[in-house]
Amino acid sequence: MFRSRRASLPMASLGATAASFPSPAPAPGPGGAEEDDAEEPAETHLCVLWHLGHLGIAYYDTSDSTVHFMPDAPDHESLALLQRVLDEINPRSLVTSAKQDENMTRFLGKLASQEHREHNRPEIIFLPSVDFGLEISKQRLLSGNYSFIPDSVTTTEKILFLSSIIPFDCLLTVRALGGLLKFLGRRRIGVELEDYNVSVPILGFKKFVLTHLVSIDQDTYSVLQIFKSESHPSVYKVASGLKEGLSLFGILNRCRSKWGEKLLRLWFTRPTHDLGELNSRLDVIQFFLLPQNLDMAQMLHRLLGHVKNVPLILKRMKLSHTKVSDWQVLYKTVYSALGLRDACRSLPQSIQLFQDIAQEFSDDLHHIASLIGKVVDFEGSLAANRFTVLPNIDPEIDEKKRRLVGLPSFLTEVAQKELENLDSRIPSCSVIYIPLIGFLLSIPRLPSMVEASDFEIEGLDFMRRSCTIVVLEPRSWMHCWGTCTVTSATRRPC
Repeated sequence: MFRSRRASLPMASLGATAASFPSPAPAPGPGGAEEDDAEEPAETHLCVLWHLGHLGIAYYDTSDSTVHFMPDAPDHESLALLQRVLDEINPRSLVTSAKQDENMTRFLGKLASQEHREHNRPEIIFLPSVDFGLEISKQRLLSGNYSFIPDSVTTTEKILFLSSIIPFDCLLTVRALGGLLKFLGRRRIGVELEDYNVSVPILGFKKFVLTHLVSIDQDTYSVLQIFKSESHPSVYKVASGLKEGLSLFGILNRCRSKWGEKLLRLWFTRPTHDLGELNSRLDVIQFFLLPQNLDMAQMLHRLLGHVKNVPLILKRMKLSHTKVSDWQVLYKTVYSALGLRDACRSLPQSIQLFQDIAQEFSDDLHHIASLIGKVVDFEGSLAANRFTVLPNIDPEIDEKKRRLVGLPSFLTEVAQKELENLDSRIPSCSVIYIPLIGFLLSIPRLPSMVEASDFEIEGLDFMRRSCTIVVLEPRSWMHCWGTCTVTSATRRPC
């Protein structure tokens, strides 16, 4: 039914897309072969900025002395778009800011360790983050000397002309262009042997579009109403952000998870004309539109609703900021992923999506879910509002839990023994806990305690005082770490 709708592109469309790339150099004449052999090979120098899920990319091509840029584009945390750019232009050097987040640092580390690309591996260059400032980057772009702009134009005309070429509303792209110009001026690419007053030649700025991607500007998105942001109707959420209004994306968005919504938005912001990818999507649509597959679609829809942001949860665990709800969400996510895998294994493997899920979701997920279920005490964790391990998992943990439960009665005995060794004028004492210091002894402040020497008690170190209590540390105590309630002891009347 849907085979007639499989995507196809006429040759004219492919030609129009190729027109956005820099045109190849003309073929050499009969006597130009020797001259080309003597010329240095062309190089590209790439500048990249990654911030809050978006990429800003610009590069300089020495073959035509042109700066190419790609407007701000969303990308996954794996930086798959950046990898495609590297594979396509094969840069000689990669320039970026020295201030990077964990995702970019991990990507650059993998890039630097690729032994199979030793000859094609780019040189990674870090510049200070101040060189990528927005205002200084704009100033560099507007004050540059470009041979394609006549000297007779005024400053206002120059700004208007550059604004018609460079998307100054794409902040990451502007910063990447500024960092690239800084790098070119510092390395003096192409003018190494010239005088210092000779600048790096820039013969133009061109928009760069990856192969199989369709370039759409923001005006087109707005006119076609593909995206439309509106203020949230709730007065409590007006300041927190915007909501999607009546738009094509809002109509088609039936995603149950945030990850699916982000991927759908990515497809809208990076439309493709790759026939293989388009046909694979149409195969999935054709399968789920069949009436006999409606129940399967609803089941997968429910399972996807329990799939949450696993990298964020793992990051919290790494920083020891995990909540009890994070363990519950992780447990449900793993079991939902197992359900998705088992369902996709029963579906036709001729469809690429089902085949990928069946292969990528390995049996390790079952092992992870089993470990979480056997170790985490979800009921006890909710009651205690902290992570709790089930009994009989580790004898050492069980012993520490037993001691923690009996800690109040133990500290009561300690306070009673300390009270027996104190002056008879002291009616009571309390054992208190102060974080980063430990357990201390608190006694009521007597009327005779006025001078500093009055607070000195044998066997105790004075810590602090207030109007009503005195805090001391017994020299015989070792610092204990943990949490407990204040435990006190009072003298019994004779």
